Amino acid sequence: MAELDQLGKYKVLEVLGKGAMGVVYKGFDPLIERSVALKTIRKELIDQHLAGEIVARFKNEAQAAGRLTHPGIVAIYDYGEDESAAYIAMEFVQGNSLRDCLARRESFSLTTIVGFMGQLLGALDYAHEHGVVHRDIKPANIMVMTNGRLKVADFGIARIDRSSLTIVGSVMGTPSYMSPEQYAGQTVDRRTDVFSAGIVFYELLTGRKPFEGSPDTISYKICHEPHRRPSELRPPGVPKAFDAVMDKALAKKPEDRYSTAREFADAVLIAFEQREHTPEDEATDLDAAVAVERDTPIVQPQAKDPGSDVKNLRVIEELFAPHVGPIARVLIKKAASTATDGRQLVSLLAESISGEQGKKAFLAEALARLPALATSPGQSNPGGADINVALQPHKPEDVEKAASRLTPYLGPIAKVVTKKAAARTADLKMLYLQLADSVPDAESRKKFLKDAGYG
Repeated sequence: MAELDQLGKYKVLEVLGKGAMGVVYKGFDPLIERSVALKTIRKELIDQHLAGEIVARFKNEAQAAGRLTHPGIVAIYDYGEDESAAYIAMEFVQGNSLRDCLARRESFSLTTIVGFMGQLLGALDYAHEHGVVHRDIKPANIMVMTNGRLKVADFGIARIDRSSLTIVGSVMGTPSYMSPEQYAGQTVDRRTDVFSAGIVFYELLTGRKPFEGSPDTISYKICHEPHRRPSELRPPGVPKAFDAVMDKALAKKPEDRYSTAREFADAVLIAFEQREHTPEDEATDLDAAVAVERDTPIVQPQAKDPGSDVKNLRVIEELFAPHVGPIARVLIKKAASTATDGRQLVSLLAESISGEQGKKAFLAEALARLPALATSPGQSNPGGADINVALQPHKPEDVEKAASRLTPYLGPIAKVVTKKAAARTADLKMLYLQLADSVPDAESRKKFLKDAGYG
C-alpha cells in the first residue's frame, strides 16, 4: 500500500497512527496555513460488501462532530473523497489519549479526576443539547492535551437526531464501555453516554474497569451483574461518597440513571464535597465545600489581601475554570481560605492545572487581569495600583487587526476568540500571547507571533 503525499488540498506530512481500515496523518492546509489531522479510510482495505455502510458511517462522523463547536470537542474542518480514500480533516490535537495515560498507569489526583469528569460531561451535555449522542465514549476517544484540557473525539457511530442512518438490532460500540441497551440493540439516547462516561469515571478512580473478562462475559456482566463499589477496591483512595454516584451512573435501566450529563457532573461535585476527609486529603487536595448552584457567590475569607475580595475571586474563577472545569469554585474556595496574599492564591491554583503550558497561561492571565498580584509581598505597589482597577479596553482597530491575523489559523471563529481574549487582557502583547495559545501547532504559533511583532 503506497503512502500518500496529498489528500485533496491537504499536504500529508507524517503518519500519526494506523488501523485495520485506514491511517491517521498529520497534514497541512496550505490555504490557511495550519496543521490538521487527516483521518482516512482506504477503500482497498474495506470489504466491498460493507463499503457503502462503512463510508456512510465515516461521513456520519464528519456530520455529527461538524455541527458541534465546543472547546471540549475535536473540531471538524472538512470531509472529502477520492478514488482511493475518504478523509476527514480535523483539529490537530497535541497530547495523548486518556487510554495511553491509563496504559502507562499514570495516577491522577482526586482533584484532577473530578476536573476531567467536569470537562467530559460538559462536552457531552453540549453535544446532547445539539442532538448528537456519541455512543462510543471510552478513554481512547478522549484526548488529554498538553495544557491538561480534554477533548472528545471520534463520533464515528454517533446518532444524530432525525438521522436515517440506523440499523435495527445492530450492536455498535466498544464492549467494555457499552450500555445494556446497546448490547440489546435497542434505541439509545443521551443516557447511553452517561453510562459509558460512568465506566470512564470508574476506571479513573480505581485503575480498572467495572466489568472485565471475555467479550461474552463482559456483555453478561454489564446487562445483569452489579459492579463492585469503587471504595471497596482502593480504600481509602476512593471516597465512599462516590459509590452512590457510580450506582446511578451505571444503572442497568436508562430511566434509573442520571437523565443528563449535567446532572451527572453536579452529582460528582456534590460527592466531592461530602467525602470523608483524611490527612492525605489535606496534604494532596485543595478541598472545600462547593456551591452547586452556578450563581452562589464564593465566601470571602477573613484575611484582607489582594485576592480576598469577592469580585477578585470571581475574576480568578473566570480565568481558572477553562483549565479545570466546574471544580474551579471548589479549589478557589479552599485556596482563598489559606493563602496569605493574592500571589500565593494564584500559585496554589496553578499547581492543580495539568500541563506546564496551562499553568503558565493561567498565571499570565491572572497577572494581566489583576495587576496588583504582580507585586510581591513587602514590595510597594507603584502608583498605589488597586487590584480592582478596571482594564482599559483595547482599541477596536487593534482587536479587528488581531482577529484578522488569527483568521488564517482558526477560520471564522477567530473573531469570537479574539473578542473574548481582548476582554481578559491588559495590553496588546498579552492579547497576542493569549491568542497564540489557540493556534493548534507550535510552528504556526511562532509564525503568528512573529507576524504580530512578538516573535
